[in-house]
Amino acid sequence: MEKASAEGKNSENPILDTLRKDMADGLRFTHNQATANTRKLLEVASFAYAAIDLLADKGLLRIEELDERQKTVAASLVEKFIDQGMGLTHQEKEQDKYTFEPVQINCAERVHLCKAACCRLTFALSKQDVEEGVVKWNFERPYLIARDASGYCIHMDQQGLNCTIHDQRPVPCRGYDCRQDKRIWASFEEKVVSPDLPQLLRTADGVEIEANREVS
Repeated sequence: MEKASAEGKNSENPILDTLRKDMADGLRFTHNQATANTRKLLEVASFAYAAIDLLADKGLLRIEELDERQKTVAASLVEKFIDQGMGLTHQEKEQDKYTFEPVQINCAERVHLCKAACCRLTFALSKQDVEEGVVKWNFERPYLIARDASGYCIHMDQQGLNCTIHDQRPVPCRGYDCRQDKRIWASFEEKVVSPDLPQLLRTADGVEIEANREVS
């Protein structure tokens, strides 16, 4: 009787059962691939460290010079990874956005001039943003902020030129200061927009905020 009851219960939601099985199979494949990649990475790393130790022992390599060169090469590789849409991109410095002190700018007085150009800038979300699940990210380049076909942040109300998730907005939105951004303002105080602003507003790909990011 117990077995029959269990089977009956499972058959009540055959679609959900199928979805659960498909998801479990997909996760199992992903985990297997991740394990295989980790094994290969450890193998490669062990050979690299062994070679470094041998070269250092023979006096053919100075560890200090290697460390400096590694930083340069790593930074170059991160740029290539991001340009090619590879890896996961997060904000490099994690901060609690709800305790972050936002920059105070009276946008209402100027948004009709700048056309909310700051909402076209590309940046990486924090782990807090991703886990919270409110701010949408770009599926093609995780975890960069999602933008619509026109290049604006997907969370911007283009008619009212305001943010629809203002209370949950990411740290870059809270900390970004447009006053010195020459792509937007020729003179913030005099309310004179930059001659580069029309190009920024035409670019569907957006422009990147100065990078605070890491690839994992």
